[in-house]
Amino acid sequence: MATQKEEEQGHKGAKHEGGGFWHLFGRAALSVVLGIVLAFLLPTRFGEEMGAQTMARYAAPFSGYLFDREREKAVDKEQSDWHGKSITVLVIDAEVLAACKEGWPAHYPFYSWLLGYLNKFPPKGVFIDVILSQSKGQDAAKPKKPNKPECIDETVKPGPHKTLEDSDFNDFKNGVMRLTSHGIPVFLAARRTTENTLTTNPDLDSDHDLKNLRRVGIEFSAHSVDRLAWTYPLVYPKDESASKQTQSTEQTAHAMPEQPGTSEGDCPRSAAFAIFKDVYSGKLDVPCDRAAFMSVTWPLDTAAYGLRWRESMDEEREERHGFWPRVDSGDDDEEMYCTSSEDQIRLLLRAEARAFLRPLSRPLCVHYRTIHASRLPKQMGDGLNVGAPKDTELSDPELSDAFRGRFVMIGTSFAYSNDLVLSPLQDRIPGVFLHAAALDNLLSDHSDLEDVEAWELKFKMPVTRWVKILLLGGIGFIGFFIIVSIKKKVRKVFAEFHHERTHWRKRFHPHWWVAKSITASFNIALLAISLAVLVSFGVAMILLGAGMHVPFLVVAHILACAIAVEWLEWSEHLFNWITDSKEK
Repeated sequence: MATQKEEEQGHKGAKHEGGGFWHLFGRAALSVVLGIVLAFLLPTRFGEEMGAQTMARYAAPFSGYLFDREREKAVDKEQSDWHGKSITVLVIDAEVLAACKEGWPAHYPFYSWLLGYLNKFPPKGVFIDVILSQSKGQDAAKPKKPNKPECIDETVKPGPHKTLEDSDFNDFKNGVMRLTSHGIPVFLAARRTTENTLTTNPDLDSDHDLKNLRRVGIEFSAHSVDRLAWTYPLVYPKDESASKQTQSTEQTAHAMPEQPGTSEGDCPRSAAFAIFKDVYSGKLDVPCDRAAFMSVTWPLDTAAYGLRWRESMDEEREERHGFWPRVDSGDDDEEMYCTSSEDQIRLLLRAEARAFLRPLSRPLCVHYRTIHASRLPKQMGDGLNVGAPKDTELSDPELSDAFRGRFVMIGTSFAYSNDLVLSPLQDRIPGVFLHAAALDNLLSDHSDLEDVEAWELKFKMPVTRWVKILLLGGIGFIGFFIIVSIKKKVRKVFAEFHHERTHWRKRFHPHWWVAKSITASFNIALLAISLAVLVSFGVAMILLGAGMHVPFLVVAHILACAIAVEWLEWSEHLFNWITDSKEK
């Protein structure tokens, strides 16, 4: 009787076993809820987690692949329209400076030489991603002949807009004005002052003709955790200029009070956004009462004529060359810093392999056609070049195809400079390619800020954003429910398999050790497989979020938190504690 009574009391005090379906339902729902809650709390307390950045890197190749596919469909429908949206990058490399016996920063005659090619093959527009900080060097009124770089052809007869007696500065000015006189807009990279105006240098800003050129902002801040270029600024409001101002007092002393795009009710625009509005008449409206950033999707496809960098002799190269297997073998030029292919699926696999483990592959080559200034013919005639060009030089037909009717961005291409950005696909590349990628994103039929803005999770958000987050949360719940159910089924099958082998229960018997080893292997395998499945599901959710115009870092952060909760099974333990139950 006493034993029976104790058993009854014991059963009354024991935790009841939860129903299978409702236990799984509550566990999956708790994983999603905890993921959203932690995504709100962690950024404000601990900063962005590396888990979210890792998820975003895994999704970046797929986002680039889908971006390219959508563009291909648009190009097929409107072939002529998309020709004008093509971007060519003209990079100033160390080789051309050496050939011209120029230092850095280069002098005005060097830029006059570059602009000569653009005047010969008129582009749709020009952006000079170099802050021209040098002074005139001499007064324009003096007829003294300036020192010309050796890459300039002294035998060329002066055209209608230039004389050999002009100063270096006037030579450059004439080259710019010749472009603008033919309706070709020219954009100059500029610095922001404490008054939130954009300036280049006193000579350019005080010149009556050149002061009307559009100055554009090039300030950019990489992500604080992985330093990758995930976002791009659109406008620079005045109320944030003081905290971000890093320019010297010498530059701010010559600030012009009036600059294009900084009138009342307006504010400085970034390079890509200004080009999108002024050249392509973009309808995207961005208020200037706060800083606005866009999410950047880096295209996956590689250019046939891209950045001609050689592989650096660094630690990563040594690690990669001693690593097997590699997925980027078989390229025509194994000495290139990057890998390229005409097969986008192959590029997708290589980019994904590198995101998983860097030594598996080199970064992808750049997406935009790149012309190195060192490959321009040193002496430019009025007509076609006489004779065959050198092997390293481009012919007039090639230059015409690269420049004419396309938007040209001029930047630097020095392997070791401060004008470099980190792309999730191309790794370290010149900063001018970030402006190209941002403009490319804006040209993809975006007419609403909600389509491109890189916003963060906040309790005070528009209803539309809450609806998107909750909808993604509902879809995420279904996915977690399925994953949790499969994990439970697999564990149940293994438990039955283990229970049937009664000879495994005798302690310290050889069979007991075998059972322990099999159980440990099963748990490790289940942990690894479940992580892979959760990460794959997370990548799919990021791509779905991108289709709903939810910034990928927002989705990645929620998923990173939710996956951590589910993978470590915190949700199961917490749900059991809340309901005072245990899973069957």
